[in-house]
Amino acid sequence: MRVVFYCLKFAFPLFFALFCSCTTIPTLKVTYEMTSKSNVLEGKEIFFKFVDQRTDKDIIGDTARGLYEGYSGNISFILSGQGSEEYLVGIYDVEELFRETFALYLENNGLQLSDEKKPGIPQLTIWLEKFILDLDGRKWLAVISYEAEFVKNGRTIVRKFKGEGQKFRISGLNQAHAVVSEVFTDIVNQLDIKSMFADDVK
Repeated sequence: MRVVFYCLKFAFPLFFALFCSCTTIPTLKVTYEMTSKSNVLEGKEIFFKFVDQRTDKDIIGDTARGLYEGYSGNISFILSGQGSEEYLVGIYDVEELFRETFALYLENNGLQLSDEKKPGIPQLTIWLEKFILDLDGRKWLAVISYEAEFVKNGRTIVRKFKGEGQKFRISGLNQAHAVVSEVFTDIVNQLDIKSMFADDVK
């Protein structure tokens, strides 16, 4: 019995240390703040496609990697509406994050998403070019860029978007989450899908 007691005595601190190390693996939280709901495009349909064409798939830059040791690459996606409380939607990879957010953006503008390409249905393709979080001295730096290709009735509109933001690192990773969320929200909402449907919007 005494042997068992001593084994447990030494095993418990080891288990506790392992548990603590698992719970302190860094995460990346991205909060998307939706714009006010619009019905300007209500009743219209669109086929949406997302393509991750980044040459470097790492989210965390070289300088910030030390603070994100053990990071899995997954993102805690948090949704915030106008005047509503934030809530966790789920744990996504980069493709799921962008696909889900742009889908929400389009639906929030009244559009119905088509599961397949159809004649006469506009098509929107988002080509992700860059998504990076890094440290520049004492500042967190977030950069996101993508290209939007909109095809409707034989005409094609291509627009490029780039967002960049900085926040001083005070402690922990809170400022990192904040700057990524601000850049992410801004660059998604910049798309202005209404202007792409300009022929139909009265």
